[in-house]
Amino acid sequence: MRAFQLFGQSISYTASPAIQHAALAELGLPHRYEVVDTTQEEFPRLAARMRGTDGGANVTIPFKEAAFRLVDELSEDAREMRAVNTIVVDGERLVGHNTDLPAIEDELRELVPRGAGRAVVLGAGGASRAVQLALARQGAEVVVAQRRDGTLAQVAEWLPGADLLVNCTPVGTASGELPVDRELLRPDLAVFDLIYRPSPTALVRAARTLGAPARAGGGMLVGQAWRSLGLWLASDGVQVGSAVALPMQVALDRELADELEAELEGELEGDDD
Repeated sequence: MRAFQLFGQSISYTASPAIQHAALAELGLPHRYEVVDTTQEEFPRLAARMRGTDGGANVTIPFKEAAFRLVDELSEDAREMRAVNTIVVDGERLVGHNTDLPAIEDELRELVPRGAGRAVVLGAGGASRAVQLALARQGAEVVVAQRRDGTLAQVAEWLPGADLLVNCTPVGTASGELPVDRELLRPDLAVFDLIYRPSPTALVRAARTLGAPARAGGGMLVGQAWRSLGLWLASDGVQVGSAVALPMQVALDRELADELEAELEGELEGDDD
């Protein structure tokens, strides 16, 4: 039995174990997928301990850039992204991959089949860089709005000329808040919200109400997950393809539904008080 890990900080909320275990069950494999909630100081030491093992790991916020620096070899996507979200163990060597990028490319192709002419991307972190690169590969013109340099205030000017809005900020994760004014949305403006909880997000709901094509980040989460699993299991000769995406998506939907039910029960108990 092999053990795979997810390195991150303050990630107790993650749905990754549920979806990876669903895929492993579909494949009839007994392997484990565990969350390792750690610190910037401890992460390099823990990652180095994987050398010479049969393990593998996902890496999430805030360690993707640190993982890029500590691995011995990089895939083309990881090198281009300058970030690693998947570590494969090859003997004593650690090989870094980035499965976020192809997962985002798939989501964009399904959301905007003919490609986006002009896209407005909210946020400038690691997820935003992946989106920008994916859009550039598809020939889109990309403008980035962020709070840090004041360009967020220009969104109202940019959106009328855009056909795609991508939210790479955490706005809407824990509330019904929208990252842009509702009046800026329109039926012919496709929306991609990288947030996957709550499901659907407030932004996705608002866009769909207008009849606009809209996706949340659940598909991207599943897409990067099955690709990571395929990289780890390749050494065992196990073929992992998009067929496992369905049980993974079912597991994610169940996880989000359980969270919503627990939240509603909590609100009802609060009302009783």
